[in-house]
Formats: sequence, structure tokens, C-alpha cells
Amino acid sequence: MKLPLIKDIILFEDEHLLILNKPPQLVSDQDNAEGKLSLKDLLHRYYPNAMLCHRLDKETSGAIIAAKDEESYRMISIKFQKREIDKEYHALVRGAHSWKEITIDLPIRKAGAFRAVIDKNEGKRAQTLVSAEETFKDFTLVSARPFSGRFHQVRIHLASVACPLVGDTLYGGKPFFLSEIKRKFRTSKNEEELPMMDRAALHARALRFEYPEGKTLEVIAPYPKDYEITLKMLRKFNAFPGQKIEN
Repeated sequence: MKLPLIKDIILFEDEHLLILNKPPQLVSDQDNAEGKLSLKDLLHRYYPNAMLCHRLDKETSGAIIAAKDEESYRMISIKFQKREIDKEYHALVRGAHSWKEITIDLPIRKAGAFRAVIDKNEGKRAQTLVSAEETFKDFTLVSARPFSGRFHQVRIHLASVACPLVGDTLYGGKPFFLSEIKRKFRTSKNEEELPMMDRAALHARALRFEYPEGKTLEVIAPYPKDYEITLKMLRKFNAFPGQKIEN
């Protein structure tokens, strides 16, 4: 994977905060046994004192906040603790769904280092508001807004209602191949078809919070290339007759 320049993924910047558009397949800041650079490593090349205020999974792309000083870091941390930061994720799932602000309210427990489970006895309360952002014949682009910040919350909540994310094999999701929707699709001779997205189809689409005081900051993270191409193919080959094609 070609690593980006920080200046190319900045969505917002002032003297206190940075909001970045994290590419998929890049770890945020945890130790990487393979010795590869993390988003924090790249950030420190340009802003040595900057601190990431939260994390996104390695596979997840999208908006992530960094603070340039301790006071700003504490301010954002308090906003997360008080649930004053509205996080909106976009997820691609199978099936045509017409959800409109449906709340998934199921407790989550972390089971080991890399997996979460629904546990009504020992899990911590978690709520996610889901709506259909764009519906196709066989897939739905879902807007998911977690009210809490549990581990893998969006992924496990959607899997719990029989809608695991496309490509999220950890929670039962299957990869999506273009041949599923494009008639007479053929690969080149001796070439194996690859999935449209080589990851769980999750993107941190937007962040909204009060900043500075008395004003609302909204930052929208453009889709990365794999997500954009996948949606383009769905709009072209899997749209309902007469469906309006979004840009």
C-alpha cells in the first residue's frame, strides 16, 4: 500500500485540531508487529507533538481527530466521554433494506483482542441508530451512528440483525464480486476474480461536534477509491429501474 502524505488527507485544520481522512488498511496508532508505519507515525513527521484522540480499525477508512496540544486533547476526550461527538459511519450490507432511524440496542462484550460478541448478561450497553442511505436491488448503503463507542460496535450490531458488512468475514460477511451483478462478466484467461473491496465495507463518513464554542463543526470524509468504485458499480448494474443515480 502506498502511504499518503498527511497534507493530502487533511479534512480540517486550525491551531488546535486536525481531522484526517484515514486510508483503509492503515493502523491508527497501535503497535504493528510487521514494523509498518501507522497513521500516528505519518502524523508525527509533520506534527511531532500531535496526538490521535481516538482510533479506527485498520480496515476502516474515514474521519479521525488529532489534537496539536494537551489542552485540546483533553477537550476532545471529554466530548467523547460525554457523547457530544456525533460519529456517522457508512456500511455496505447485503439485501435491500428501507430502515429509517432504527435503533439497535444490544449490549456488547469484548471477547479476546480482536472480536466482540453480543452478551445480554455481561455486555456493556450499546446503541446504534441505523438508516438506509441508498438502497439497491441486492445491497444497501447504511448510515450508522453509534451512541456509545464499544469495540467493533457498528460491525457486531449490524451482524446481530443478520446484516453483516460486506467483506467482514469476522462477523459472517461475504466478499462482493462484480460478477454477482454484472451480466456476462468474464475475467481474463487464467485470472481469478478479486472482490470489489478487500476489507470490511466500513467508512467513518462524518464527524459533528460543537467547536469552537457556540458553533457546530461538521466534517465529511470522501470515500476512498475502493468504496467509490464499489458504489459506482452498484449504481450502474444493481439500481432499481428509474432509480436516481447519486454523484
